[in-house]
Amino acid sequence: MHCVFFVHGLNRDPFSTQGARGFGTMAGSTCASSTRKLGLKRLVILALLIGLAGLCGCNDLSMLGDQSLALRDQEGHSVRLPRHISRVSGEGGIVYALGQQDKLVDRGIYYGPEGDAMARLDPGFAARPKIMEGKNNINCEALVALRPQVIFANTEFHKADKEQMERAGLKVFAIKSETIEESFEAVRLIGQVLGCQDKARGYLNDCRHLLKLVEDRTKDIPDDKRLKVMFAGPKGIYTVATGAMIQTDVISRAGAENVAAGLKGFWCDVSPEQVAVWNPDVIFLGSSKGAYGVDEVYRCAQFKTVSAVKQKRVYAFPSNIGWWDFPPPHCVLGVLWAAKAMYPDRFPDIDMLKTADAFYAKYRGHTFTALGGKL
Repeated sequence: MHCVFFVHGLNRDPFSTQGARGFGTMAGSTCASSTRKLGLKRLVILALLIGLAGLCGCNDLSMLGDQSLALRDQEGHSVRLPRHISRVSGEGGIVYALGQQDKLVDRGIYYGPEGDAMARLDPGFAARPKIMEGKNNINCEALVALRPQVIFANTEFHKADKEQMERAGLKVFAIKSETIEESFEAVRLIGQVLGCQDKARGYLNDCRHLLKLVEDRTKDIPDDKRLKVMFAGPKGIYTVATGAMIQTDVISRAGAENVAAGLKGFWCDVSPEQVAVWNPDVIFLGSSKGAYGVDEVYRCAQFKTVSAVKQKRVYAFPSNIGWWDFPPPHCVLGVLWAAKAMYPDRFPDIDMLKTADAFYAKYRGHTFTALGGKL
């Protein structure tokens, strides 16, 4: 990828004397001297711009005149966007974390409990229209009517919607988030699109600080002592997170291993016999905890031989207002919570509720507790 600068007056051959036209004319040797000097100045400026591009590592951004830019999204597509964006849709959690919520044309945060809590506490949020129909369906007609200048679309969740939006003439910027590093890159790019790179860097620094805290306290756990974890998903206890999902990254960074890391796809169904073979030390109940809970797992006859049940190590993954096994800004809290749940003796000083309150206050505008969050 290349960074190309288009500068007014420099998109001509710098060696041509024709480049001086339009800057005024003079006669005789004075004109020739001025032309040579002007050409030299252009060469110097061009060299400086090229040098700056190399120094800043600018390999995905192209300036297109004064009013637009082209930025490469996480699918590798070059998307031309206005330089100054004031109307956006999609990835509301990140947009809020970067303090750019005034640019949202819709609510942006749609998970029921969290969206309801935000509407209760934030009149500006409540006043924005909803474009989600049901759990995952986007009303594209309503979105077109809101005239967003760019839509941030997660490639895993909105593939069909993305195609429909593009057919409607909307600018779609694709992001990925099935690893924590992918999600961090999404934050960086969204910050670049919205012109708030400093806020993106600050947010990512805070996220990395929490991850580093966990890494420092779990890195000395021998491989044979790392806990084996099964992460149950949306349909039931026999639906598990695979190695292709962010839950595996969360578990790994928390100092453990996902027993289903070798599986492909998303939320794979497995048999009771397979769970018995895995014999996980810990079971996390993810977004499925509304359909069943910890007590139901403990009462399940098919789980009585599983170590996690025998040792009473089945946990509902937070939180009741927004999943912490989801891309940012929640997943770093999920890593810390999971590590503390699995290795409590390594985190005796960590008050998880206090940490969550501070994080939410900074990146949601309201504390976790004020939003109705519970652990």
